Amino acid sequence: MKLHRILLPVLSAAVALTAGCKKSNPESKTLDGYLVLSVPAYMEAGETKSFQIDTLMNLSCPDDEPIGYYFKDGTTSESDTLVTADGVIRKRDYTFTAPAQVGSASLTLGAFMPAGSLYSAVSATVYTTVVCRGITGGSITGFDKTGPRPFTDWRDGREYYYDLIGDLYWMRQNLAWEESGRAYDGCEVMTDVFGRYYTWEEAQFACPFGWRLPTDAEWTALQDGAEADKDIAGLAGRLMGNLYFNGERMWEYWRDVQITDEFRFSAIPVGYAEVAGAGAEFSGLFSYAAFWTADESDGQGICRYIYQDKDIVFRGRMSKTDFAASVRCVRE
Repeated sequence: MKLHRILLPVLSAAVALTAGCKKSNPESKTLDGYLVLSVPAYMEAGETKSFQIDTLMNLSCPDDEPIGYYFKDGTTSESDTLVTADGVIRKRDYTFTAPAQVGSASLTLGAFMPAGSLYSAVSATVYTTVVCRGITGGSITGFDKTGPRPFTDWRDGREYYYDLIGDLYWMRQNLAWEESGRAYDGCEVMTDVFGRYYTWEEAQFACPFGWRLPTDAEWTALQDGAEADKDIAGLAGRLMGNLYFNGERMWEYWRDVQITDEFRFSAIPVGYAEVAGAGAEFSGLFSYAAFWTADESDGQGICRYIYQDKDIVFRGRMSKTDFAASVRCVRE
């Protein structure tokens, strides 16, 4: 079974934009070249990124007029001129600081001309999503922290909440061990927000000591009367967490799915990744939650996944090396 491919609105801006020129009057002229600016798609509150203006002065004027450059922080509306209109470099470096409040933030690089010039000013704006780490007081809100005291993964000091479901203790958070797997959209800050995405082969060795991947049979055992090796109807809503990311509800409301999180599994729809070499393409955010099992069939790994509008825990067979999903570990 192959997961559906869907296109979703991107939470943060593309990491590079090319500026265009708007003619202010019929006689205006266009500068040569492009403005290119990039920031990470996700940044932690207070995180900084520095730019050297020398590497961003990519425009030229056919009439050899000087060009000025400035940065503008979209959150504070403060502008900083690094190169004056007569081409004098005042500062070579600019540092952008992600605001303390989670949500969208923007940064603009602009170029302007001397007074009286017929050449149009141009600008490029990029966006980032500001996040806070963790499941408590971070970007993920609505998580029920009552229950057993979280355990600490001795490998990196991260804490995980867990709860008893049937005869096993199940993690209530996606594994975030950084020695393997990959962070969402290549932004390491997202490891402590969404957890990491592991291939089946990586997942076999990712759980901390004393914990392991659940088998497909253990997933089936979550629902009374469920058939082995089949999709499990009526289970998804009992596992889905009614949680929010930066204030936005993660699981969209669907009439056929009653989100109760009865089992305190607290699944969040962080999607999955298709791995190609050192890179990965992420899909299904806010629509899918996908988890590896310890089992395999016909050379493929068995995964369990939830889709937003069905109260079903689906069973899928995916590539062991080219597909990456979340990991929830269990212990007796």
